[in-house]
Amino acid sequence: MNGSPDTAGQPVALVIQRRIADDGFAAFARWNGEVGEVLKTWPGFLSQEVVPPQPPAHVDWVTIVRFASPAAARAWLQSEVRAKLIAEIQRFFVGSEDVHILPDTGVQRDSAVSAVISFKVPAGLEDAFLTWQQRIQAAEAEFKGFLRHKIERPIPGLHDEWIVILSFDSDANLSAWLDSPLRQTLLREGARFNAGMNVKRASYGFNFWFPAGKTQAPEQGPALIWKSNLIVLLVLYPVVYLWGYFVSAPLIDSHGVPVWLSLFVGNLVSTQLLGWWLVPAAFRALDWWVTPKATLGRQIAGYALLAALYAASMGLYALLLAWHWGR
Repeated sequence: MNGSPDTAGQPVALVIQRRIADDGFAAFARWNGEVGEVLKTWPGFLSQEVVPPQPPAHVDWVTIVRFASPAAARAWLQSEVRAKLIAEIQRFFVGSEDVHILPDTGVQRDSAVSAVISFKVPAGLEDAFLTWQQRIQAAEAEFKGFLRHKIERPIPGLHDEWIVILSFDSDANLSAWLDSPLRQTLLREGARFNAGMNVKRASYGFNFWFPAGKTQAPEQGPALIWKSNLIVLLVLYPVVYLWGYFVSAPLIDSHGVPVWLSLFVGNLVSTQLLGWWLVPAAFRALDWWVTPKATLGRQIAGYALLAALYAASMGLYALLLAWHWGR
Protein backbone atom coordinates (compact mmCIF):
# COMPACT_ATOMS: atom_id res chain seq x y z
CA MET A 1 0.00 0.00 0.00
CA ASN A 2 1.53 3.26 -1.10
CA GLY A 3 0.95 6.89 -0.29
CA SER A 4 1.53 9.54 -2.91
CA PRO A 5 4.32 12.07 -2.51
CA ASP A 6 3.88 15.74 -3.10
CA THR A 7 3.43 16.18 -6.84
CA ALA A 8 3.79 19.95 -7.14
CA GLY A 9 6.53 19.68 -9.77
CA GLN A 10 5.69 16.29 -11.25
CA PRO A 11 3.57 15.23 -14.24
CA VAL A 12 -0.01 14.30 -13.44
CA ALA A 13 -2.68 12.27 -15.19
CA LEU A 14 -6.16 13.76 -15.37
CA VAL A 15 -8.51 10.77 -15.54
CA ILE A 16 -12.10 11.57 -16.53
CA GLN A 17 -14.86 8.95 -16.57
CA ARG A 18 -18.09 9.88 -18.26
CA ARG A 19 -21.25 7.96 -19.21
CA ILE A 20 -22.44 8.78 -22.75
CA ALA A 21 -25.84 8.10 -24.26
CA ASP A 22 -25.81 5.28 -26.82
CA ASP A 23 -26.72 7.56 -29.71
CA GLY A 24 -23.84 9.90 -28.87
CA PHE A 25 -20.92 7.46 -29.15
CA ALA A 26 -19.75 8.58 -32.58
CA ALA A 27 -20.23 12.27 -31.79
CA PHE A 28 -18.32 11.91 -28.52
CA ALA A 29 -15.43 10.13 -30.25
CA ARG A 30 -15.18 12.94 -32.80
CA TRP A 31 -15.46 15.55 -30.05
CA ASN A 32 -12.52 14.03 -28.23
CA GLY A 33 -10.50 14.43 -31.40
CA GLU A 34 -11.38 18.12 -31.47
CA VAL A 35 -10.40 18.46 -27.80
CA GLY A 36 -7.09 16.81 -28.58
CA GLU A 37 -6.35 19.39 -31.26
CA VAL A 38 -7.06 22.21 -28.80
CA LEU A 39 -4.90 20.59 -26.14
CA LYS A 40 -1.90 20.42 -28.47
CA THR A 41 -1.38 24.13 -27.94
CA TRP A 42 -2.23 24.13 -24.22
CA PRO A 43 0.73 24.97 -21.93
CA GLY A 44 1.98 21.88 -20.12
CA PHE A 45 -0.05 19.38 -22.16
CA LEU A 46 1.72 16.04 -22.71
CA SER A 47 -0.72 13.55 -24.20
CA GLN A 48 -4.34 12.42 -24.42
CA GLU A 49 -5.89 8.96 -24.63
CA VAL A 50 -9.52 7.93 -24.96
CA VAL A 51 -10.64 4.48 -23.82
CA PRO A 52 -14.09 3.51 -25.16
CA PRO A 53 -16.56 1.49 -23.07
CA GLN A 54 -16.18 -2.28 -22.92
CA PRO A 55 -19.54 -3.55 -21.59
CA PRO A 56 -20.61 -5.13 -19.37
CA ALA A 57 -17.68 -4.56 -17.00
CA HIS A 58 -16.87 -1.05 -18.16
CA VAL A 59 -19.68 1.18 -19.43
CA ASP A 60 -17.99 4.57 -19.12
CA TRP A 61 -15.76 6.41 -21.54
CA VAL A 62 -12.38 7.10 -19.93
CA THR A 63 -10.23 10.03 -21.05
CA ILE A 64 -6.68 10.30 -19.74
CA VAL A 65 -5.01 13.68 -20.23
CA ARG A 66 -1.43 14.06 -19.04
CA PHE A 67 0.06 17.39 -18.01
CA ALA A 68 3.57 18.41 -17.03
CA SER A 69 2.41 19.76 -13.66
CA PRO A 70 -0.65 20.04 -11.41
CA ALA A 71 -0.83 23.75 -12.24
CA ALA A 72 -1.24 22.99 -15.94
CA ALA A 73 -3.98 20.44 -15.19
CA ARG A 74 -5.75 22.93 -12.90
CA ALA A 75 -5.63 25.65 -15.56
CA TRP A 76 -7.21 23.31 -18.13
CA LEU A 77 -9.95 22.09 -15.79
CA GLN A 78 -10.95 25.63 -14.86
CA SER A 79 -10.59 27.16 -18.33
CA GLU A 80 -13.36 28.75 -20.36
CA VAL A 81 -12.03 26.87 -23.39
CA ARG A 82 -12.86 23.52 -21.79
CA ALA A 83 -16.23 24.81 -20.60
CA LYS A 84 -17.18 25.86 -24.15
CA LEU A 85 -16.06 22.51 -25.56
CA ILE A 86 -18.15 20.62 -23.00
CA ALA A 87 -21.19 22.73 -23.86
CA GLU A 88 -20.97 21.46 -27.45
CA ILE A 89 -21.38 17.79 -26.44
CA GLN A 90 -23.24 18.05 -23.14
CA ARG A 91 -26.53 16.88 -24.63
CA PHE A 92 -25.12 13.33 -24.76
CA PHE A 93 -23.92 13.25 -21.13
CA VAL A 94 -25.60 10.87 -18.72
CA GLY A 95 -25.02 11.96 -15.13
CA SER A 96 -21.95 13.85 -13.98
CA GLU A 97 -18.34 13.27 -14.91
CA ASP A 98 -15.95 11.66 -12.44
CA VAL A 99 -12.54 13.36 -12.37
CA HIS A 100 -9.37 12.05 -10.73
CA ILE A 101 -5.96 13.73 -10.86
CA LEU A 102 -3.14 11.38 -10.05
CA PRO A 103 0.66 11.46 -10.13
CA ASP A 104 1.76 10.12 -13.53
CA THR A 105 4.02 7.45 -12.10
CA GLY A 106 4.55 5.42 -15.23
CA VAL A 107 4.00 1.99 -13.71
CA GLN A 108 3.73 -1.07 -15.91
CA ARG A 109 0.60 -2.12 -17.68
CA ASP A 110 -1.21 -5.31 -16.83
CA SER A 111 -4.43 -7.03 -17.87
CA ALA A 112 -6.19 -6.47 -14.55
CA VAL A 113 -9.51 -4.88 -13.81
CA SER A 114 -9.69 -2.09 -11.29
CA ALA A 115 -11.97 -0.16 -9.02
CA VAL A 116 -11.18 3.50 -8.40
CA ILE A 117 -12.57 4.41 -4.97
CA SER A 118 -12.53 7.99 -3.73
CA PHE A 119 -12.98 9.15 -0.13
CA LYS A 120 -13.35 12.53 1.53
CA VAL A 121 -11.44 12.11 4.77
CA PRO A 122 -12.31 14.56 7.58
CA ALA A 123 -9.43 16.76 8.71
CA GLY A 124 -7.40 15.22 11.50
CA LEU A 125 -8.45 11.66 10.71
CA GLU A 126 -5.83 10.92 8.05
CA ASP A 127 -3.84 8.49 10.22
CA ALA A 128 -7.00 6.68 11.27
CA PHE A 129 -8.02 6.41 7.61
CA LEU A 130 -4.65 4.88 6.67
CA THR A 131 -4.88 2.38 9.53
CA TRP A 132 -8.35 1.39 8.36
CA GLN A 133 -7.07 0.98 4.79
CA GLN A 134 -4.31 -1.31 6.07
CA ARG A 135 -6.95 -3.61 7.58
CA ILE A 136 -8.85 -3.57 4.29
CA GLN A 137 -5.71 -4.41 2.31
CA ALA A 138 -4.93 -7.33 4.61
CA ALA A 139 -8.42 -8.71 3.99
CA GLU A 140 -8.19 -8.15 0.22
CA ALA A 141 -4.91 -10.08 0.08
CA GLU A 142 -6.76 -13.20 1.21
CA PHE A 143 -9.14 -13.07 -1.75
CA LYS A 144 -8.48 -14.85 -5.02
CA GLY A 145 -6.98 -12.71 -7.78
CA PHE A 146 -5.89 -9.77 -5.60
CA LEU A 147 -3.07 -7.76 -7.23
CA ARG A 148 -2.64 -4.43 -5.50
CA HIS A 149 -4.15 -1.75 -3.28
CA LYS A 150 -2.69 1.66 -4.04
CA ILE A 151 -3.49 4.90 -2.24
CA GLU A 152 -3.16 8.33 -3.80
CA ARG A 153 -3.25 11.27 -1.42
CA PRO A 154 -5.08 14.53 -2.19
CA ILE A 155 -3.27 16.95 -4.50
CA PRO A 156 -3.52 20.49 -3.13
CA GLY A 157 -5.32 22.86 -5.46
CA LEU A 158 -6.66 20.08 -7.65
CA HIS A 159 -8.76 17.74 -5.53
CA ASP A 160 -9.25 17.01 -1.85
CA GLU A 161 -10.13 13.33 -2.17
CA TRP A 162 -8.12 10.28 -1.16
CA ILE A 163 -8.15 7.76 -4.00
CA VAL A 164 -7.72 4.01 -3.67
CA ILE A 165 -6.87 2.03 -6.81
CA LEU A 166 -7.86 -1.58 -6.22
CA SER A 167 -6.82 -4.18 -8.82
CA PHE A 168 -7.77 -7.83 -9.29
CA ASP A 169 -6.92 -10.24 -12.09
CA SER A 170 -10.50 -10.57 -13.33
CA ASP A 171 -13.85 -8.86 -13.08
CA ALA A 172 -15.33 -11.89 -11.32
CA ASN A 173 -12.70 -11.81 -8.59
CA LEU A 174 -13.04 -8.05 -8.16
CA SER A 175 -16.81 -8.42 -7.83
CA ALA A 176 -16.38 -11.23 -5.32
CA TRP A 177 -14.43 -8.87 -3.06
CA LEU A 178 -16.60 -5.79 -3.57
CA ASP A 179 -19.76 -7.78 -2.78
CA SER A 180 -18.30 -9.83 0.05
CA PRO A 181 -19.75 -9.74 3.60
CA LEU A 182 -16.24 -9.14 4.93
CA ARG A 183 -15.89 -5.92 2.95
CA GLN A 184 -19.33 -4.77 4.10
CA THR A 185 -18.22 -5.31 7.71
CA LEU A 186 -15.04 -3.31 7.14
CA LEU A 187 -17.03 -0.50 5.51
CA ARG A 188 -19.28 -0.30 8.55
CA GLU A 189 -16.19 -0.04 10.75
CA GLY A 190 -15.00 2.93 8.69
CA ALA A 191 -18.41 4.57 8.36
CA ARG A 192 -16.99 8.00 9.25
CA PHE A 193 -14.91 7.89 6.02
CA ASN A 194 -17.68 6.66 3.73
CA ALA A 195 -20.04 9.63 3.50
CA GLY A 196 -18.53 10.78 0.21
CA MET A 197 -17.25 7.42 -1.02
CA ASN A 198 -17.51 6.88 -4.77
CA VAL A 199 -16.64 3.65 -6.63
CA LYS A 200 -15.87 3.51 -10.34
CA ARG A 201 -14.90 0.35 -12.18
CA ALA A 202 -12.65 0.03 -15.23
CA SER A 203 -12.27 -3.00 -17.47
CA TYR A 204 -8.58 -2.32 -17.94
CA GLY A 205 -6.03 -2.40 -15.17
CA PHE A 206 -5.60 1.11 -13.85
CA ASN A 207 -1.95 0.92 -14.85
CA PHE A 208 -3.06 1.02 -18.47
CA TRP A 209 -3.62 4.72 -17.95
CA PHE A 210 0.07 5.45 -17.54
CA PRO A 211 2.50 5.74 -20.44
CA ALA A 212 5.45 3.62 -19.35
CA GLY A 213 3.48 0.41 -19.53
CA LYS A 214 1.24 1.32 -22.41
CA THR A 215 1.68 -0.57 -25.64
CA GLN A 216 -1.32 0.74 -27.53
CA ALA A 217 -4.83 1.97 -26.92
CA PRO A 218 -7.57 -0.63 -27.04
CA GLU A 219 -8.72 -1.06 -30.60
CA GLN A 220 -12.11 0.03 -31.71
CA GLY A 221 -14.24 -2.85 -32.91
CA PRO A 222 -13.82 -4.06 -36.50
CA ALA A 223 -17.43 -3.10 -37.26
CA LEU A 224 -16.81 0.52 -36.27
CA ILE A 225 -13.58 0.70 -38.29
CA TRP A 226 -15.37 -0.84 -41.30
CA LYS A 227 -18.21 1.67 -41.08
CA SER A 228 -15.79 4.56 -40.66
CA ASN A 229 -13.93 3.52 -43.81
CA LEU A 230 -17.19 3.30 -45.76
CA ILE A 231 -18.16 6.81 -44.68
CA VAL A 232 -14.76 8.18 -45.71
CA LEU A 233 -15.15 6.50 -49.12
CA LEU A 234 -18.63 7.99 -49.47
CA VAL A 235 -17.28 11.55 -49.33
CA LEU A 236 -13.81 10.92 -50.79
CA TYR A 237 -14.96 9.54 -54.14
CA PRO A 238 -17.10 12.52 -55.24
CA VAL A 239 -14.56 15.04 -53.92
CA VAL A 240 -11.82 13.47 -56.03
CA TYR A 241 -13.77 13.33 -59.28
CA LEU A 242 -15.50 16.70 -58.85
CA TRP A 243 -12.16 18.37 -58.11
CA GLY A 244 -10.59 16.66 -61.11
CA TYR A 245 -13.43 17.52 -63.47
CA PHE A 246 -14.27 21.09 -62.47
CA VAL A 247 -10.98 22.40 -61.07
CA SER A 248 -7.90 20.37 -61.84
CA ALA A 249 -8.51 19.66 -65.53
CA PRO A 250 -9.60 23.15 -66.69
CA LEU A 251 -7.62 25.34 -64.28
CA ILE A 252 -4.44 23.41 -63.44
CA ASP A 253 -3.68 20.62 -65.91
CA SER A 254 -4.58 22.74 -68.94
CA HIS A 255 -1.88 25.25 -67.99
CA GLY A 256 0.91 22.71 -68.20
CA VAL A 257 1.29 22.05 -64.48
CA PRO A 258 3.16 18.73 -63.97
CA VAL A 259 0.98 15.76 -63.08
CA TRP A 260 2.89 15.08 -59.85
CA LEU A 261 2.24 18.64 -58.63
CA SER A 262 -1.39 18.67 -59.77
CA LEU A 263 -1.98 15.38 -57.95
CA PHE A 264 -0.37 16.73 -54.78
CA VAL A 265 -2.51 19.87 -54.83
CA GLY A 266 -5.64 17.78 -55.37
CA ASN A 267 -4.80 15.49 -52.45
CA LEU A 268 -3.98 18.45 -50.22
CA VAL A 269 -7.33 20.09 -50.91
CA SER A 270 -9.23 16.81 -50.60
CA THR A 271 -7.75 15.86 -47.24
CA GLN A 272 -8.50 19.29 -45.80
CA LEU A 273 -12.07 19.25 -47.04
CA LEU A 274 -12.60 15.76 -45.69
CA GLY A 275 -10.87 16.24 -42.35
CA TRP A 276 -12.36 19.58 -41.39
CA TRP A 277 -15.87 19.48 -42.85
CA LEU A 278 -17.09 16.60 -44.96
CA VAL A 279 -16.20 13.55 -42.88
CA PRO A 280 -17.39 15.11 -39.56
CA ALA A 281 -20.62 16.14 -41.29
CA ALA A 282 -21.11 12.63 -42.69
CA PHE A 283 -20.51 11.08 -39.27
CA ARG A 284 -23.07 13.42 -37.72
CA ALA A 285 -25.61 12.53 -40.39
CA LEU A 286 -25.00 8.79 -39.98
CA ASP A 287 -24.58 8.77 -36.22
CA TRP A 288 -27.68 6.58 -35.87
CA TRP A 289 -25.94 3.89 -37.96
CA VAL A 290 -22.37 4.21 -36.68
CA THR A 291 -23.20 3.64 -33.02
CA PRO A 292 -22.14 0.13 -31.90
CA LYS A 293 -25.58 -0.53 -30.42
CA ALA A 294 -27.59 0.24 -33.56
CA THR A 295 -30.47 -2.19 -34.02
CA LEU A 296 -30.43 -4.73 -36.86
CA GLY A 297 -33.04 -2.67 -38.70
CA ARG A 298 -30.87 0.43 -38.50
CA GLN A 299 -27.82 -1.55 -39.58
CA ILE A 300 -29.62 -2.76 -42.71
CA ALA A 301 -31.06 0.69 -43.43
CA GLY A 302 -27.61 2.26 -43.08
CA TYR A 303 -25.98 -0.16 -45.51
CA ALA A 304 -28.87 0.28 -47.96
CA LEU A 305 -28.55 4.07 -47.77
CA LEU A 306 -24.80 3.92 -48.38
CA ALA A 307 -25.29 1.59 -51.36
CA ALA A 308 -27.81 4.04 -52.85
CA LEU A 309 -25.49 7.00 -52.28
CA TYR A 310 -22.56 5.12 -53.82
CA ALA A 311 -24.67 4.30 -56.86
CA ALA A 312 -25.84 7.91 -57.19
CA SER A 313 -22.28 9.20 -56.90
CA MET A 314 -20.98 6.81 -59.56
CA GLY A 315 -23.97 7.56 -61.77
CA LEU A 316 -23.30 11.29 -61.57
CA TYR A 317 -19.67 10.78 -62.53
CA ALA A 318 -20.69 8.56 -65.44
CA LEU A 319 -23.08 11.26 -66.68
CA LEU A 320 -20.41 13.94 -66.43
CA LEU A 321 -17.97 11.83 -68.40
CA ALA A 322 -20.61 10.97 -71.03
CA TRP A 323 -21.51 14.65 -71.40
CA HIS A 324 -17.85 15.65 -71.61
CA TRP A 325 -16.92 13.13 -74.29
CA GLY A 326 -20.16 13.74 -76.20
CA ARG A 327 -19.53 17.44 -76.66
